[in-house]
Amino acid sequence: MTQPGPGWYTDPQDEQQVRWWDGDAWSDQRQGRVQQPVPVGAPTPAPAYVPMAGYGATRVVEAPPTKKDKDRQVRKNNSLAYTGCVLAILSFLFNPFAILSVLGIVFGAIGLAKSHELEGAGHKITGRGTAIAAIVLGLIGIAFAGYRMSQLG
Repeated sequence: MTQPGPGWYTDPQDEQQVRWWDGDAWSDQRQGRVQQPVPVGAPTPAPAYVPMAGYGATRVVEAPPTKKDKDRQVRKNNSLAYTGCVLAILSFLFNPFAILSVLGIVFGAIGLAKSHELEGAGHKITGRGTAIAAIVLGLIGIAFAGYRMSQLG
């Protein structure tokens, strides 16, 4: 796109004034805008081109994180909560003497404490929900292991 030549153009900071454009950049020279009388029936002119009128005004909008990104952040920020949840889930498949359930609860509790620490540091994704899920699933795993042991004997 070619830049317009040097001249007076509408000031991008104050539309009531015109400002000198030297062909490369705005100068500090400004003048009050003079309104020319428009004859009746004359076509209205198109607005003048104002180079770089929006310069610096663009706003970068960050897309909200996806579920996959949030999961990745939980694993990065609070791996203990994530590990506790995995152990608690595995306890439903294989749980000798409820060891995996207990480990899930322990890791979940440590992860819950870590989530409070992360929240205090200003992190938005702390893994609190994952830590709570690990504790709850661990407790259910202990109850399920107790039920299975009672059926054996």
